[in-house]
Amino acid sequence: MRRATRKLTTFITVFLLVGTASVSSPAVAALSPEDFEACLLTLINTDRLAHGADTLQMAFDINNEVRAFSQKMAGEGDLRHMTSTERNPILPDGTWTWGENVAWHSSPYLSGCETIHNMFMNSSGHRANILSANKMFVSLGVYIGNNGTWVTELFFSSNTYDPPGAAGDGLFWDDDGSIFESDIERLAAAGITSGCNPPTNNRFCPNDHLTRGQMAAMMVRALNLTATDGTDFTDDNESVFEADIEKLAAAGITRGCNPPHNDRFCPDQSLTRGQMAAMIVRALNLAGTSGTDFTDDNDSVFEADIEHLAAAGITSGCNPPTNNRFCPDQRVTRAQMAAFLVRALGL
Repeated sequence: MRRATRKLTTFITVFLLVGTASVSSPAVAALSPEDFEACLLTLINTDRLAHGADTLQMAFDINNEVRAFSQKMAGEGDLRHMTSTERNPILPDGTWTWGENVAWHSSPYLSGCETIHNMFMNSSGHRANILSANKMFVSLGVYIGNNGTWVTELFFSSNTYDPPGAAGDGLFWDDDGSIFESDIERLAAAGITSGCNPPTNNRFCPNDHLTRGQMAAMMVRALNLTATDGTDFTDDNESVFEADIEKLAAAGITRGCNPPHNDRFCPDQSLTRGQMAAMIVRALNLAGTSGTDFTDDNDSVFEADIEHLAAAGITSGCNPPTNNRFCPDQRVTRAQMAAFLVRALGL
């Protein structure tokens, strides 16, 4: 039996959806519970992508238990949330945050699926559950009975849960649907990244901001750097990336994060697009320019590096399709970094 450890209750308000629906054509068939759940998952992930959140992976192995709760609500004829006694055995080990949406609608058809989702999205608490960047998984339980369609959406995050069939068609399950998926898979195939959740490493965390320490590790693997020169930053002794940082410094790719002293590396600090440009330019000894002049880098200390990067075809800008800006102070996501490195290394 799974028992969740460390749970935070987040947005578990009840929203009663009361409605009636009629179908004029007998050719229209009611959805099966599985199809109804698939409809909800598609709508959830479409809205998450539109709001910059990673798609959720379906936790299929606990769906039957969540469906059973929806059936229990139908039998009781009333909407309510799971008690802790009902919920704790369902949530996987390692769960640290969860949220729950419940609803009822009279229609077992596609219109009922769309209505339920839209009503959730128009309710601040339920919308927060659906769009939460902290959520990684969802289990959807639908029960269709004589008294209508009952829905339970159970959202959660876990560091240890490994959903069945999670790998999808690639190494990582959480980059499916990302415009950077092919870049991420190429980076992994080249041995430059292994994932973001060791030791399982079945996730890449594409929308997470890349830290300077993570960038050091990627650059060291990409360039096969091995030499050190005694450089010892004062703030990386406890970092898992200490060895990578020292190799990066020995290669002249980084000088530190606090000029002019540069005795610190700031390994946990998010990397900016300007800093990323400078590191790649030094790593590849880029020097060419092509006349590209972004409108927002004139006051940046990284202006020359940005122009070298553009001349090499490694970046085209940050505001497609116009691409007249580079956004030098914007933090780089892990997925964006994958694209930059794939282009830079010709993978």
